[in-house]
Amino acid sequence: MNDRLLLSVDIGSTYTKAGLFRLDGEELRLLGKAVRPTTVDDLGRGFAEARAAALAGPGAPPDAGRSGVPVYWSSSARGGLKIAAVGLTPDLTLSVARMAATSAGGKVVRAFSYELADDDLAELESVAPDIILLTGGTDGGNSRVVLHNAARLAGTPLPAVILYAGNRKVRDQVEAVLNGRDVVTAANVMPEVGVIDIEPARDVIRRAFLERIVDGKGLAGVVEAAGREPLPTPLAVFELVRTIGELVPGWEDFALIDMGGATTDFYSYTESFHGGDAVLLRGLREPKLKRTVEGDLGLRVSAEALFRSESAFLESRLGAGGSAMADLRAYVGSVSRETGHRPADGRGRRFDELLAAACVRSSSLRHAGTVQRVFTPQGGFDVQRGKDLRRVKRLVGSGGYLAGLSGPAILLEACASDAADPDVRHLVPEAPACYADADHLIPLLGNLAADFPASAARAAVAGFKPLRPLTS
Repeated sequence: MNDRLLLSVDIGSTYTKAGLFRLDGEELRLLGKAVRPTTVDDLGRGFAEARAAALAGPGAPPDAGRSGVPVYWSSSARGGLKIAAVGLTPDLTLSVARMAATSAGGKVVRAFSYELADDDLAELESVAPDIILLTGGTDGGNSRVVLHNAARLAGTPLPAVILYAGNRKVRDQVEAVLNGRDVVTAANVMPEVGVIDIEPARDVIRRAFLERIVDGKGLAGVVEAAGREPLPTPLAVFELVRTIGELVPGWEDFALIDMGGATTDFYSYTESFHGGDAVLLRGLREPKLKRTVEGDLGLRVSAEALFRSESAFLESRLGAGGSAMADLRAYVGSVSRETGHRPADGRGRRFDELLAAACVRSSSLRHAGTVQRVFTPQGGFDVQRGKDLRRVKRLVGSGGYLAGLSGPAILLEACASDAADPDVRHLVPEAPACYADADHLIPLLGNLAADFPASAARAAVAGFKPLRPLTS
């Protein structure tokens, strides 16, 4: 029986979660969960506490704590993996570089196209990325910009790993220019125009995660205790979204929004372009599975950045009264300092609701593509940029706030197009059914998705709570 018990642990920035599962045939059943505060001084201590509590919980077999239950785990503690992407053109190699970084579980903190300038290097130093993903040029294509950027990076004092995944023909020259820096290489992310090959770069980024994130704060001890290396939490969720879309009937077109105190991650699984004679795709065709992460959209750590970027939306919901915005500004300042704050009154809950709506709406608008009507002497046609989400039929909310929703209103903010430019339409979902990850199982099942894909996918969907409009 012991080999049918599985323990999954996720070390988050605020809480460490553990879930004990039983694998009955092809079905995963949750036996119990434990949540403990993440111990930031020694992450291994919080891991051990959550693990022990889950194995000793009321649903666990009496000998679970002594039976060597295999442990699968992930971590987003220490802020995750910060990646700066450097590419040639925004619509081509830079776009592919961002795909590689986000699909590997990293957070793109800055992105630069064309030749790096002095102010670009100053920005790089200010954000201190863990990895600089240097791309540019198809194999045999542009080399001048790539070599220029390599030379500029060679002169920076940043300790970041430089991952070169650009024009193969000048790889040796790039390595020579970067001699003395911590440099790794991978296959070109775009070897030919329109051809995307991000898997090699993804693998290198994941290895860098293990080296950079595990080395410190007690995580090396967790590797020893668990007997395996961790996944970046966003990568675990990314793979679970893939398995749900591929393996669960009826979930072929869906999206998941994972909102926390610092970031909002948007995942979609749906075809990005549906074509037609009157539609022209500008730039690359985006992948069926896509993740974006927004570091300025969060309810606590990023609340002040959210207030600045979404002030027009927040004011429109509060009304024209200046005092209301002043009250919200004061609330944002308070919760950004006390990130564990939970509102105790109706005003605080209303403010959190507004901030959550802003996160959902903005993350959807940034993730989705756009279409613009263009007229020529030959007639009119639509130009699409980015991903079309209009066929998304199901929308799931996860993370601390969205998992606790009782109605769909906040999630449906993802369907609101931006009316700022009447000539541009955002390709957001149109009328999806809404669900909440009410038991907070997404990252825990994501850890199991690689070894038990169908079982993890079905368990995730079975745990989603349908959200129906509240009636008065």
